Order: sequence, then C-alpha cells, then structure tokens
Amino acid sequence: MRRISTKHLKPGMELAQSVISSDGKVLLAKGQRLRDSYIARLVQLGVYSVYVVDPRFPDIDAVDFLSERTRLRALRMVRTACTSLIAGSVLDAPAITDIVDMLIDDLSTKPDLLINMFDIRLQDDYTFAHSVNVCSFAILIGMSCALNRDQLRELAIGALMHDLGKTLVPGDLLKKPGPLSPVEYEQIQEHTSAGFEILRRQGEIGLLSAHIAFQHHERMDGSGYPRGLTGSEIHLYGRIVAVADVYDALVSDRAYRPRFLPHKAAELLLEQSGQFFDSEIVHHFLQQVAFYPTGTLVRLSTGIIGVVVDVNKPITTRPIVRALYDTEGEELDDYYELDLSINNDISIIEVIADETRLA
Repeated sequence: MRRISTKHLKPGMELAQSVISSDGKVLLAKGQRLRDSYIARLVQLGVYSVYVVDPRFPDIDAVDFLSERTRLRALRMVRTACTSLIAGSVLDAPAITDIVDMLIDDLSTKPDLLINMFDIRLQDDYTFAHSVNVCSFAILIGMSCALNRDQLRELAIGALMHDLGKTLVPGDLLKKPGPLSPVEYEQIQEHTSAGFEILRRQGEIGLLSAHIAFQHHERMDGSGYPRGLTGSEIHLYGRIVAVADVYDALVSDRAYRPRFLPHKAAELLLEQSGQFFDSEIVHHFLQQVAFYPTGTLVRLSTGIIGVVVDVNKPITTRPIVRALYDTEGEELDDYYELDLSINNDISIIEVIADETRLA
C-alpha cells in the first residue's frame, strides 16, 4: 500500500482505502480497480490523493484510526448538523452525544493506536472530515491527559462542533485559493463567535463544549482570536482542540496549498510549542502521531532508499524501513529491513515525495 497523488494514478491500480462522501456514500470501494473514467471523476471531485495497493508491499495495509462504520456515522452527523442550521432548525443534541460516545468507545478499544494514515477527502467535504478528525485527535489527547468519561464527552462534543460557525461564512470565501484580504480575514474570524452563540443556545449542550468553538483559535502568547487570551486564560479544552485543529489542517490538501507531510506538520507544532500551543498538549498529541506513516518512501543517511513498513511506539520518529534501492538508485534484488529504533547510527534524512519512482 502507498499513498499517491491522483495526478499519478494509472488505470488498473487497486484502491487500498475506500473513497467516501460526507453523506455516507462509498464512491469507490476498497479493492476497486481504477479506470480512466474513475480517475477523471476523482480529480473532478477534488480528491488530491488516494491509497493504492502495491504488490511489492502486500503486508503494508491501509488501516484507519477509526472504523469505517464510526467514521461514516460521524460524517453524516456533522453534515446533518450543518445543513439543519442552514435550514433554520436546531441541533439534535442527543444524536451528537451518541456519535461522540461511539467515537470515544471506538478509540478507547485501541490502546496501541497511532495516527498512521488519513482519510481520503472530497474537496467539498473538507469541513465535515476535518471536524471528525479534530474530534478524534482531541479524544486521544484527552485520554492521554487522563480526562474522565464526562470530561471526554464535553471535549468531544465541542471538538466535533468546533467549526459550526462556518455555516454562516460564504462558501466561496472558505474555498478561496488565494490570500484573504483584511476584510475577508475578519469574516473568517467571526466563525468562532458565531459557533459559540449557536452552541450556547442549545440547551442540551454544555457551556464548556460551546467555549471550544469560541477558543480554538486562541494562542498561548495572546496572538490568537477572538479575544487574544493568553496561557491558562484559555480553557484546557480550547488548548487541546487548537493543537488538533492545526495539525489536521496542515496535513490536509487545500485549494490554496498542498498538504504538509506528517513529519513536517509535527515539526511545526514542536517549533510553535510554548509560544502558540500548550507544550504539554503538543507532547501528548505527538506521542500518538506517526511522523513517517507506513508506506512513506524515505532516504536514509546511508544513501539507501526504502519504504516505512511499521512504526515503533513510542519512538515514532524511528520506524522500521524496508530497503528498496541502493545508494546508486538501483532496485535491490533482495529487500531487507532496518529497525531505526535499534540502528541508532542510521537516520531518515529525506521523505521522497516523487511518487513516480514507485509507479
């Protein structure tokens, strides 16, 4: 299995992960052989990359950190909540709580879970998929911080609904490919206050959950919005969701930029830890993240090129790499594996994003 840009797809390749829309439809199922028409449709839908099966790595599988059933139900819930608000209806708070409990239960049964891959998103479904991932990441951080079940539920409800205020922001502004003007940026910023007002008016959703929508863009040094809060003035839940929100946004393909590779997104969080983000929260989160997910093509300090076949926890920066190419770039006759948690004198010096090498 490997992740590949849609522009490098070829007919006959086999999908290793389903492509799902936010209304719960499986557009292309895992195992589907691609045709020219399917590839063209993926491009039209704004799918930037997919996972495909590579017969040379049959043991590398695409395993989502959420079960497909849970992800589908959560996506439908977020989409329903947004469309209901646009239509002038109220939120179905009991249904939201049920979905949140399902997410908590799903993630709680996987003690060795790592964020080791990402869902395949349609461009128009970014907000829905982003909300589900941010909620999942927040739950993982909350569990790492030893929050109890009631606290996890409060956190997860607010995380799942943190971007609800964007239902009031013009869609063309949210998808704008270029830089925002000062006026447009102010419009975008208003989604935090709007989301808080929406949630606090729902009698069955607690005020702490509502504050997550209000505070997830606040920063530790006071440079965030809408109120410029600093440090502990930002509630723990807001500090957690700030980290989850930024990481998922960084590793997502957007209209105005390609995704960051996971190790680059993690490095950025570390660089901004203490200044913008709570350093303890960043530490808890990055323990759950594979810096080099399985299927990542890497160059080692020895000059060897290989593919990540497994991730060591908790040392997620030093995975197990299967050597594929020698120092001259020639494919090896016999592949072999290097566990970088043991081979301390060898390190990853580059992630090779040129997917044509393995085409």
